[in-house]
Amino acid sequence: MKYCLSVILMFLLLTGVSYCQYSDKWRAGSALTLNGRIYVLTVFISESEWDYNEKKALYDRLYEAEGWLAEQAGHYGKTLVFEGGEYGLNSTVIMDHIAEGRASGNEPVDLVSIVLRRVGYSSNARFVEWVRGNTGCDNFLVLIFADKAGTGYSMACSSEMDMEKYFLEGCILYKNYSNNRPLAAASIAHEILHLFGAWDLYATFSQTKDREEKARQLFPNDVMLRVSYNIRELNIGPLTAWLTGLSDRKEDWFEWFRPRSRDEQAVRGSLCLPCALKK
Repeated sequence: MKYCLSVILMFLLLTGVSYCQYSDKWRAGSALTLNGRIYVLTVFISESEWDYNEKKALYDRLYEAEGWLAEQAGHYGKTLVFEGGEYGLNSTVIMDHIAEGRASGNEPVDLVSIVLRRVGYSSNARFVEWVRGNTGCDNFLVLIFADKAGTGYSMACSSEMDMEKYFLEGCILYKNYSNNRPLAAASIAHEILHLFGAWDLYATFSQTKDREEKARQLFPNDVMLRVSYNIRELNIGPLTAWLTGLSDRKEDWFEWFRPRSRDEQAVRGSLCLPCALKK
């Protein structure tokens, strides 16, 4: 019986992958296209007890990010409806150790599995089964808030990765940036978009400075380029819209912005510096 369930589950996963917007190995996993109903499981983790009001403030910023994403989708004629659940808002999920995101490219990318087991799921597949059987959502992801300062990053799936292990996508965001300034809602939206295929548009280990300079000319307010505490200053530009499935319109020159070393980016996670907040 267990074998049959595994076969059925993998059929569902691989069937979902076949509906990618375009043939690209990075359009895979549980956050496939930014459209329809999206389930977000939010988990609050800490190495000790964590003040409820601080957690609630982060949850409010998540709602702000989701509302903004839905508005942006509307500009492209798409409808987004976010649903979800949470663990740890009232009773923090205690971890023995939480690695601090340092934008090093060496941060752990198995946190989704570790955190899910801590809250009671025996495997990622069990959670996937529950979402598919109980929510009717088209896409789903795990969003982790950590009681620490650090640089957030996403854990995206590639069709060349172990689908059973990495199909379920997620991201971790820290309550403060490395400079101890509080997390902005725009950073939450930024990380979520990575899971749906968006590329960083600022210079990183996988993105060049000349591409950032060109992006500043073409997409000056794209949330994948810069972060602001006023999320209303930002938007989802045409490149990001195409990558995430909000738009079917592709320009030939979009490929020029494709990050190099994509294998390294997927294996190590997509690191996101709060660009605008560092200025």
